[in-house]
Amino acid sequence: MPRAIPKKRDVARLYQKYPRVESQRPGKRSNYESKESYRLEALHEYGRLKVNGTIPNHIIQVNYFTKMPKEEIQALWKKQSRRLYNAGVVARVGLEITRDEWKQRPANKIHYHFVARDDRTGAEMEELFEAIFRLELDQSDFKVHVFPFDEAEGGWEKYIEYFLKLWADDDSLIMLAKNGLRRYYTINEYKWWTFPDGRTHRPLWSIDEAVQLYAVAQRLNKSAKLIPVKHRPPKRPRPTDDRTMKGILCKETDETLYDWFATLRGKPTLFGTDLPDWFDALQGRLQQRRELLEAIYDRLTDTDNMDIIFALKIYHGDIIYHSVFQKLVAINGSKVFA
Repeated sequence: MPRAIPKKRDVARLYQKYPRVESQRPGKRSNYESKESYRLEALHEYGRLKVNGTIPNHIIQVNYFTKMPKEEIQALWKKQSRRLYNAGVVARVGLEITRDEWKQRPANKIHYHFVARDDRTGAEMEELFEAIFRLELDQSDFKVHVFPFDEAEGGWEKYIEYFLKLWADDDSLIMLAKNGLRRYYTINEYKWWTFPDGRTHRPLWSIDEAVQLYAVAQRLNKSAKLIPVKHRPPKRPRPTDDRTMKGILCKETDETLYDWFATLRGKPTLFGTDLPDWFDALQGRLQQRRELLEAIYDRLTDTDNMDIIFALKIYHGDIIYHSVFQKLVAINGSKVFA
């Protein structure tokens, strides 16, 4: 028999009534520290959901109608999530504070938003969730709603913004009390975090690397420029020996060398570099062109510019060797991906 829960009782506030606006530690992601840090964490979660291979097909909302202390909510969730896992549910879950009946103020109650990938019908999912939540709660204490994604409104891609409350106009609905409840949960994480080709058991460091690539690609695409190379005589002598070439490379920045490298390979440049006069003629001199590419490549493998490292992977993945990405392995888990 489900346990009866008192309808009226004093419960410590589950949300922050007056959350801090700006972070005291810029760059620190936290769902609790400030509105600014919440947005930063939500944006990172946005990136994870955008690059994840799992595309959900169900929205399940579970509303609690009674006030419960965080310890009771946590104890219930531990049982409910385990049963959902055993039932084969694969989902990412967001916990939110519920508005009052006038939809204006927080009511100190919670509800869950599930986004799930499941072959069962909406009716079957509703029946499953009802059965699992009824094991611990009276039917009058909760309500389950199941919806499909509205493809006319952008489907899952657009729903991500709502799921994360990126543009919420009432911060008390999302700023949970410090040392309180968690904002996000995963059910069956090995099947939820997947590769684009459908492979499961995707580690989070792979997701976070893909997030970084996605962010860099979005930013670099705005500055990418394809420079056509014309075959014309140079106005100044071009490098004809290894020593001259190395001397030229030592004087240039990594950003300049990247744009040279990209131009020689017919890829977009990123840093607005003006090409030297002798550059066009190299396209007709295959040996010199190859030697310059190899010399620049050797230089770029030592760069500390993360935009260049990721641009090499985005635009030049067909020729990049393992040595280039030793830096990526070295920084996994550091603040670059944190």
